[in-house]
Amino acid sequence: MYPLTQHAPPQLWAYEQPNIDHLIRNARTLNRQIVQSYFEDWAVLDRDNRWIWETYYHPKPLFDHMPTWHDWLRDYQRLIIEVQDMAKDHTVQGTKKKPGNAYERSR
Repeated sequence: MYPLTQHAPPQLWAYEQPNIDHLIRNARTLNRQIVQSYFEDWAVLDRDNRWIWETYYHPKPLFDHMPTWHDWLRDYQRLIIEVQDMAKDHTVQGTKKKPGNAYERSR
């Protein structure tokens, strides 16, 4: 992040241009206004972002009705254990690879 100066190179945010264009297109579609803001340092930016989160997003639990990763983690872990057991069974039956060194077996 460069300080507020006219000497900052113009290509600093060039890689963000597609994202900026997308943001502007979404704002126009939803009849919203975009305001460009300048911040003295990262702490001020962080403070403002925290305020926006706590004011507009956090009090509105839009996704409370949907399951979170906590809800499906146990099922996912059980599925992983089952797949690992199946892989182990196939290895024992010789469908995956044979035990021992491949070089030693070929001699």
